[in-house]
Amino acid sequence: MSSPQKKKHKAGPAPQQKKVVAPPKTEPAAPANPLRFSIVLTVVFFVVALFGLLHHEMWRDEHQAWLVARDAHSLAQVFDNLRYEGNPALWHTLLFFITRITSDPAYMQYFHLLVACSFIFIFNRYAPLGNVYKILFTFGYFPLYEYTLISRSYSLGILLLFTACVLFKNRKSNYILLGLVLALLANVTIFSAILAFSLAGVLLVEYIFAQQKNTKSTLQLGAGLAIFGIGFICSILQILPEPDNSFPSAVAPELFDFQRWSQVASRLFSTYFYIPTSQKNFWNTNIYSGESMPLVKTTYWHALQNNPLYLWTWVYLPCLTFLMGIILFIRKPLILLFYAGATIGLLAVFYFTLLLHERYCGHLLLVLILCFWLSEYVPEKKYNVAFLNTVSALGRKLSMPFFAVVLVFQVLGAMVAYSKDVKYKFSTCKDAADYILENKLDTLPMAGITDFSVSPVTSYLNKKIYYPQMRDYGTFIIWNGKRQNQMNFEEIVNNIDSFMTRERPRILLIRDRTPQITADGINYLPLEKGMIKSDLQMDLLRSFNAGIVPDEKYFIYTVQRVDSTKVDYSKYPMVN
Repeated sequence: MSSPQKKKHKAGPAPQQKKVVAPPKTEPAAPANPLRFSIVLTVVFFVVALFGLLHHEMWRDEHQAWLVARDAHSLAQVFDNLRYEGNPALWHTLLFFITRITSDPAYMQYFHLLVACSFIFIFNRYAPLGNVYKILFTFGYFPLYEYTLISRSYSLGILLLFTACVLFKNRKSNYILLGLVLALLANVTIFSAILAFSLAGVLLVEYIFAQQKNTKSTLQLGAGLAIFGIGFICSILQILPEPDNSFPSAVAPELFDFQRWSQVASRLFSTYFYIPTSQKNFWNTNIYSGESMPLVKTTYWHALQNNPLYLWTWVYLPCLTFLMGIILFIRKPLILLFYAGATIGLLAVFYFTLLLHERYCGHLLLVLILCFWLSEYVPEKKYNVAFLNTVSALGRKLSMPFFAVVLVFQVLGAMVAYSKDVKYKFSTCKDAADYILENKLDTLPMAGITDFSVSPVTSYLNKKIYYPQMRDYGTFIIWNGKRQNQMNFEEIVNNIDSFMTRERPRILLIRDRTPQITADGINYLPLEKGMIKSDLQMDLLRSFNAGIVPDEKYFIYTVQRVDSTKVDYSKYPMVN
């Protein structure tokens, strides 16, 4: 009798012990410390981005913002310098304070890196997404390359955008602070202004249809929207072009042009799944299609049918991509409203300006990121129509796999761009400036053409040069009516001739292309030595080939006035 009881006593505790230890085995599913994860990932991002930044040579648009701020003697002059830029002043205001300390544009890069690391930290700390999605986003093309290695104002917009997302979680107690952040966001670029307007619209629509309202929340929302409204109006007033603005943008001549709309729509697909080409000049290219479609003498639709690649990448896939967005977010109407409104708003700006570079189109991806982030803070809607509920359920199943695919493509795009930027020079403007400084050529009066290609050189020279297109001295480009966009060689020569007074018998001329000379009218060679007028001698000192930016190449000449009777025309042929 005692023996069986003893066996039961020994066997009994075993099942109980399994029940006690089993629950802890499920604990690893709990997320790791989010603060530690965010800090570690931000540090890794900083190291990767810093290495890339040290191998990135800034191009003219980066320098343009720096020069606008550097050459202003006051904040009021910053705004005056921006009159023809088409951008609000927030980024340039911050640069203005940096330029009071240093004239070295590298410090703009360091500041920009800190801004980028800040939005990376906020995203990884507060975005309600899994760690895998956070890692993929962090090292994607737009966060790592376009909005970190290239120092423009867009990273500041993302920082404010993600800050607004953090506040959105407890928006009912943050209406005023949200309004302030959105007002600042609107003053970064026209694209961030569209996103700020869309977020403000979501706050208003949500409150209108809210079941419970009270005087306090109404006043707070009203105050927040009023603050945003003032900031938004200030932004638009700065963005609107001056009457004599001469920036060469292809403004849409009509409201609906199918060919133009299809080219714009293609960016929705190519931005989500962005991978640049593998060529040296990869920037602003994609593997799916070119910038323009080969046309034949037929209708545009027939031309599309004759080019299936364009038919799919410019029409079918963009439509399917937008439809997928609707399916993903239809279960949350507020998010769907933001997705559709912000996406269509951005595409409309792209259509009317035809500004389709990746730095602009990347805001389409930001809309998608925000939708996944904010969707965690709004309830799902149950429809009375079975079909809509079915679509909602489908969107719920497809949402995270679709998001993962998009982010994987972004990482692949980043790998291509990052490796190319490290391998090749992005721009050779600093090399040209270093050559001038090392050889003490900066003591000579200087002229430069084409002005926008030459202007980044002045960022390193800390010196104004003469721009024939403006008929004036300057550094950054002023796109006003005074500026002559195109000049032929004869006009350039006559302008230089007028510039070279008795006090300036010898000048340094920086060109982004070299004149071509020919002896037989058939074979042309770049000009190295020549007479551009009977008494103006031109000698090539050094040339710098283009880097990744194809039109930033530099030919450095001396031009000097000589006695035409003593010219050796065997060495110095006449250039017509």
